[in-house]
Amino acid sequence: MEFAEIYRTGAPAVSFELFPPKTAGGLSKLSQRLPKMKALRPAFISVTFGAFGTAQDRTLEIAGQVRELGIEAAHHMTCVGSSREEITQRVERIRAAGIQNIVALRGDPPAGTTRFTPPPDGFQYACELVGHLRSIGRMGIAVAGYPEKHLEAADLETDIRHLKTKVDMGADIVITQLFYDNRCYYDFVDRCRRAGIDKPIVPGLLPILSLKQIQRITTMCGSRIPPQLLRSLEAAHGDDRKTHRIGIDHTLEQSRDLLAQGVPGIHFYVLNRYFHIAEIMAQLA
Repeated sequence: MEFAEIYRTGAPAVSFELFPPKTAGGLSKLSQRLPKMKALRPAFISVTFGAFGTAQDRTLEIAGQVRELGIEAAHHMTCVGSSREEITQRVERIRAAGIQNIVALRGDPPAGTTRFTPPPDGFQYACELVGHLRSIGRMGIAVAGYPEKHLEAADLETDIRHLKTKVDMGADIVITQLFYDNRCYYDFVDRCRRAGIDKPIVPGLLPILSLKQIQRITTMCGSRIPPQLLRSLEAAHGDDRKTHRIGIDHTLEQSRDLLAQGVPGIHFYVLNRYFHIAEIMAQLA
């Protein structure tokens, strides 16, 4: 089932995102967790894409395992390190595995660099990747949206114009970067609609597991931690149980508010964990 059909049902589509572990042990643990995640009945599970080497193969391996369990899978793809011909060949392998959806991203500059440089005969921008994917056959395509703007964008208006280009090139849905203040999402959706973006805009939520973790991630992506939430996390620092409780409760508060406002779904960045998303899903049921 492609993205457009998943979000046509009317009911909110809750989905998860995983990443390919770097070690065989991590891969084994994730494989053991997948049947438990299936029991939570996600609409689909997406798997992020490593820039080079074995990480790319593991993305397809994990997405294939998801599909074999009877769950719709989405394979991430970036512009990093691949020519258009290599991308076409990978899409053929993705389709052969029964996967119908791709999350198309530009990708981050390699470690140690600040400027993205496209590979030979590759793509500079995600919109070019979207256009190429759309030209080579039918599939569901998701792109990223940034409620607090992409770090490299001059301002939010410019960033939304870039998003409009990605949608015009053939994206079916937009999945947002993580955020911790729902007002950022609602304002972003309003701006997107005024800009002529009419596709589903799915909020992406990352449950907080530790203060250090979330400070590192938000610094990397440009999202903000609301002052009251930050004070609570700082007060609980060193107490994992309290921190987890704060993180889960905040995600539940965000989720309930979003669902009450009629969002098309929620995409949870679960970081390959199970216990917290299981509790969140149980509380939302």
